Amino acid sequence: MIPLLQRELVMAGWLSLQEFLDVVAISEMTPGPIAINTATFVGYRLFGLTGAAVATLAVISPSLILTFVLLHFLNRYQDHPLTQKAMAGIQVAVVILIVSAGLYITPSAILDIKTFILAAATFMLISKTKVSPILLIFLGGVAGILLSL
Repeated sequence: MIPLLQRELVMAGWLSLQEFLDVVAISEMTPGPIAINTATFVGYRLFGLTGAAVATLAVISPSLILTFVLLHFLNRYQDHPLTQKAMAGIQVAVVILIVSAGLYITPSAILDIKTFILAAATFMLISKTKVSPILLIFLGGVAGILLSL
């Protein structure tokens, strides 16, 4: 989703690259999917509360409709072997998309040795311990402020 959002928002001139990275960071810290949070922010920035509401509804409506349709069929055919295989494939696709988004945004997010060390430390903490991602986000913000002083 991040590469698509970047292409649509930065290339269209609605956001600069730095603003986009800030929106991604804020969207990751707030509850909800990044596309909805980004749409709400950009809609508000361009057209106020009405823009935020319209942009949010525009992003969630297709997914909401599709979810209800698929839920009907999934409940009906959940034990079918093809459904089980499709769900396994979806799990693999989700992992690949997450890794792809991380690789795509890394060159824009890791700017120097300080941000590289911060990213590496965060990766190690999240992969080797059970520390809360919310705590890591907070600590990353504090570290970013301290490193910029």
